[in-house]
Amino acid sequence: MNTFLNPESIYSLEHSNYKDQKPFPHVVIDNFLNNDTIKLVTKFSKSLKLENCNYKSENKYGYNNINSYPDEIKELIIFLNSKEFIEKVEKLTGIPDCIIGNTTLKGGGFHKITNTGFLGLHTDFNNTCEGIYKYDAIDSLDRRINLLLYLNPEWKEEYKGHLWLCNKDEKKIEKKILPILNRCVIFSTTNKAIHGHPERLNVPEGITRDSIASYYYTKNTGKNVCFEGDNFHSTIYYKTSDFIE
Repeated sequence: MNTFLNPESIYSLEHSNYKDQKPFPHVVIDNFLNNDTIKLVTKFSKSLKLENCNYKSENKYGYNNINSYPDEIKELIIFLNSKEFIEKVEKLTGIPDCIIGNTTLKGGGFHKITNTGFLGLHTDFNNTCEGIYKYDAIDSLDRRINLLLYLNPEWKEEYKGHLWLCNKDEKKIEKKILPILNRCVIFSTTNKAIHGHPERLNVPEGITRDSIASYYYTKNTGKNVCFEGDNFHSTIYYKTSDFIE
């Protein structure tokens, strides 16, 4: 654990009042990785070329082929999906039986957002049954937890790109989280977990909004519904104008 994480991060994982946070369960941990690891990961992320991405959606570029990562970076991704780390995440969130060792990284891995890019407010897809991917022949997985780690040195407020956390019932923006270097955000992906970075980036030439995303799943036991009893659905988007600060 200490190979990758700062001791303070381990403490936060073990002692956060995660479940009591508003507008939905989450934790923000600064200085998540130790100094050597964050330098290595940031250098790699900034070296990634836009034209070499594995998938692209408007101004978002994704790099999710773990086999193309250098060994040191691959080791971090394996750690984030290891039994040792996931046990900490399960204790933090209260969500048991997460799939261990899932490094297929569908939708996850490294992300880059270029100037004027944004991600509208949304709740995530709740299940993988629609052919998103299989894991060890399990056809139906419920999406339960997101981990986002930001890789943006000297990021300024005026660059925008804040992660918004919104209260679905009160139509309120509860938090705006600046995506600064080595800041980790972990939150439960439920039907109330409205999030995104809906303000377009305003960055100088050559600067991108970089991050690592890791998603955690449990085996679905509801047949035609997810763990919350909802029908299976893809990403659901919301109008930014419907939410106030």
